[in-house]
Amino acid sequence: MTEDIRSLSGAWRIGVLGDTHGDREHVLSVSNTMWKRGLPVLLVLGDFGFLWRGRNWDNDLDKLSRRLASRGQVLYWLDGNHEDYGLLLGNFPVSADGLRRLRPNIVHLPGGYRTALASGKTLAVLGGANSIDRFLRQEGVTWPRESITDEDLRALGDEHVDVLVGHDAPLNVPSLDASLVERASDWPPDMVAYVASGRQKFHQGFLQVRPRLYMGGHYHRHIDELVAFGDGGDQFRTRVVILDGNGPETLSQGVLDVGTLDLVLFARDDDTVTELTGHADGVWQVHTRESVHVFDLSAQTTERRPGDGAVLRESGWRRLRSIGTCRVGDRGFWTVESDDDFFDYYWVHSTVIERIERVRDEG
Repeated sequence: MTEDIRSLSGAWRIGVLGDTHGDREHVLSVSNTMWKRGLPVLLVLGDFGFLWRGRNWDNDLDKLSRRLASRGQVLYWLDGNHEDYGLLLGNFPVSADGLRRLRPNIVHLPGGYRTALASGKTLAVLGGANSIDRFLRQEGVTWPRESITDEDLRALGDEHVDVLVGHDAPLNVPSLDASLVERASDWPPDMVAYVASGRQKFHQGFLQVRPRLYMGGHYHRHIDELVAFGDGGDQFRTRVVILDGNGPETLSQGVLDVGTLDLVLFARDDDTVTELTGHADGVWQVHTRESVHVFDLSAQTTERRPGDGAVLRESGWRRLRSIGTCRVGDRGFWTVESDDDFFDYYWVHSTVIERIERVRDEG
């Protein structure tokens, strides 16, 4: 049975977000950009921030859920260090599948959660981090449970994963280390030590699973480094990507291809689409100089709409069979089912593709 492309395990591309801090305007702006890029699954790397006492969190979740539903999206999120764990744990039990659903399309990923992705590659979760501003907060009110525990590490296990997602960062990431040294004098020494102990705990879990790709948040800056860990024959390399926090100018969102593990980051309102692969749904327009090719990936149909300069005038909806190449700057190449008894399918060649955009469903 084919996995639902709106599930974390069924999506071929996942929209990834850094800390959102309960900023609905930011989340909805990124959601819209992700929708235009054909992404129904979003993943927030901690500090989700919508579940917080002192605000109308139940209403906030309802509003966010409705807006996500209007775009056919599901949002997953993991522990940060600014979450209200009292509300989370007290109101939303873990389901049999290991997930905690705040709403049908807003889902919490507990620490240690693992899943196989659509490509067969594996993903694990290790959220949580120690707060540098703990001394400014009151425990039980604005300082909920935040630290990674031994129980979290046991739940994570020691089986290798391809992708680890979390909130903190492993040790020995040069650009991050340099940044933390520069800012250490701004904070009390005991808080610097507290944060370092939390990072050490995360690093322990990181070494347990030896991921090829790590994605996290927490530090409110963008970092992307290929880092070697371990010694000798035990050495492994991981691409460590830290996303910035919420904001219109920050580099805090991107798209993960679960087949290649390529992660491409972009500005919040950059809805540029450069390729259509078929691993999406919805209605798309592919513009060439002479024509517009409409793809309804939900219905698996396509139609060519000739422009004034087109030589071939044939049009009409056909059943889409496969997409070979549909990339800006290249000629398009896909197959459609034949209505001729002598042929199973036809190849379709377009002229050079100039633009690809998602449009509202035509039904």
